[in-house]
Amino acid sequence: MKGKKLMLTAAMCALGVTCALSLAACGEKDTGPVKLDAEKTSIVVSGYEWGPAVNSVVVKFKEKVSGISKDTFKVTTAGKTRAVNAAYCSDANGKKVDGESEYVTLDLARPKITAYGAEASPFSYDQKMKRNEWAAKYTVKLTVAAGQTFKAGKTKYKEKDYFSYDVTSAADRLVPQTATWDKDTYTHADGNVSLSRAAWSPEGATTDGGKNPLIIWLHGMGEGGTDIDIDLLGNEVTGLTTDNEVNVQHHFKTNGSAGAYVLAVQTPTWWMDADGKGEELNNTEGTGPQTSFYTEALFGAITDYVNSNSDIDTNRIYLGGCSNGGYMTMNMMFTHGDYFAAYYPICEGYLDSRISDDMITQIKDYNIWFLFSADDPTVPPNDYARPTYIRLLNAGAANCNMTISANVMGKDSEGTKYDGHWSWIYAFNDEVKTKIDNSKVSSAADLVPANCTLSENMWSWIASKTK
Repeated sequence: MKGKKLMLTAAMCALGVTCALSLAACGEKDTGPVKLDAEKTSIVVSGYEWGPAVNSVVVKFKEKVSGISKDTFKVTTAGKTRAVNAAYCSDANGKKVDGESEYVTLDLARPKITAYGAEASPFSYDQKMKRNEWAAKYTVKLTVAAGQTFKAGKTKYKEKDYFSYDVTSAADRLVPQTATWDKDTYTHADGNVSLSRAAWSPEGATTDGGKNPLIIWLHGMGEGGTDIDIDLLGNEVTGLTTDNEVNVQHHFKTNGSAGAYVLAVQTPTWWMDADGKGEELNNTEGTGPQTSFYTEALFGAITDYVNSNSDIDTNRIYLGGCSNGGYMTMNMMFTHGDYFAAYYPICEGYLDSRISDDMITQIKDYNIWFLFSADDPTVPPNDYARPTYIRLLNAGAANCNMTISANVMGKDSEGTKYDGHWSWIYAFNDEVKTKIDNSKVSSAADLVPANCTLSENMWSWIASKTK
């Protein structure tokens, strides 16, 4: 009987029957999950209204890969499971190629969105410095899904085989949207302040037959530092360019113009910093204007860029920003106001109590469009934009507009209600299309969403303004 069992086992081995008995008898055994023979993973990051998200990963194997589909892998990023929309062989930048490749790109479904951003964001928030930073370690893990196989070279991998990689540096990040920007650092004449800059140019601007306008963006408090990509992705600054599906460039493509240049400038700490040490915000109750350590350095960074680009129409330079950047927009209005053609302060943080009557008189004839949400919990409108706007109207301002939303609702996020401070989302989504009817305003109490009844697009209005 024993001899018959051995003969049966040998026959099963010869026929390739896969069962525990035959594997043991043939001298093979299942060693369990093995690590994929891969070298690294790059994350591909895009900016959205809520901030940045990893929307695909590029895995570099040591040999060429074949036999993959969107069902081949289970993927987690930063510990969150991500659905895979597509999988294909690619180049190192994630561009699809025909045939086999050492690189595999996995396009991921959009992560879950909350009121404060996206799960699996590549950013982390530094509570001490009060700003966003790239996550020190962003882990991407691939596991071969149940019933799936693929090959890398001659090696065949099966379900539960895996590869995990920690993204820890810029070398492992691909950011296509910001790759189109020219990035540098401006050091002010006194040598004490350096500001990061990024500039975007519309295609065909230098050959369209005329000079082109410039849009300047000043970031909020959470986007300070020395990495300009934090600035460009933290708020959806790419919405000002053609690198997004929704962009405002079409408002500036008039009379044969290719569009508007865009300049973003980043402070090492925050704009509302009185001494450059980043120790406290200069927005407490007091007398006199709110000052910034970066005022002259910022103006220098702007004029240096303008002077280096002869195609910029110096009569059509527009300045704006959100929150801390809205504060700095107001500050530049008070200190270098005649340089700019129009302003768009968003949820601005310049206390009305720090604005004198003489300061109101100084700016009353400027082109200004205020934007905020009535439920802003961070910069209470009753302490900032509302009383300032009333004072401007009472001083005879004829070129001031204001848009107030009841709350902040998303467009990228299928109706997500965001924190009320995030009103810049409406600007980048090109959804500022109504404004306060000033004829209905007699006091700050009249500055409510219900009185935003006049139709006008903020960006079209800005584009029409000239010094």
